[in-house]
Amino acid sequence: MITSLDNKTVKNLSKLHQKKYRDDSFLICDPLLIEQAYKHNYLKLLVYTDELPFEFENVLEVSKEVLYKIGKREDINYLGVSKLIEDSDDYGNKIVILDHLQDPLNIGRIMEACDLFGFDSIILSENCADIYNEKCLDNCKGNIYKIKINHSEIIEEINKLKDKGYTVYATGLRNNTKELYEAKKADKIAIILGNEGSGVREEVMDASNEIIKIDMENIDSLNVSMAASIIMYYFNNI
Repeated sequence: MITSLDNKTVKNLSKLHQKKYRDDSFLICDPLLIEQAYKHNYLKLLVYTDELPFEFENVLEVSKEVLYKIGKREDINYLGVSKLIEDSDDYGNKIVILDHLQDPLNIGRIMEACDLFGFDSIILSENCADIYNEKCLDNCKGNIYKIKINHSEIIEEINKLKDKGYTVYATGLRNNTKELYEAKKADKIAIILGNEGSGVREEVMDASNEIIKIDMENIDSLNVSMAASIIMYYFNNI
């Protein structure tokens, strides 16, 4: 059992809270995330105190103080170290594209909505928030391991998708914007959601097939994760 807060392994694990130290691993504290990491063969190390939660080949027993130092929280009895998620461009028929989203909480909630409403892939633009941020991980409900994720230059990716028969819908306000209920069903679709403050970039809208919006009363705008859920629900049910 490791009891020293100055242990080299403890210090190295604690550094995984910072993006610059995540060369091939990230920390997970949520039991659901750890379960999904194990299920999908991403779990590298299980760190525990008191009692091993399940059988795993690579474990590290530590004191409560050490566990709390690594996880930076006191409501856990174990945590995991996961391999980074492998990017995949083997998309399904329903894709969400995120254009410069800055709040990792929103990205986590959109990952959860993808699983709820039948969207199996997310493409993130350059400059999107870190998917390994604790806010994203705490809100994705384990879906970071279930959906296909790709980081890409999204205009180039949009053009590839259109060549493959996808209809690409961007959210935004233009003279040719359609209400969501006017959008027609397509076998292969991609939905673009934009930055929390500035929305989808003009050049990204230019590359899309159609621009859509949600009809609302008594409110000017919606949180992007809520808007994503409404749009995904619509396209999952038309």
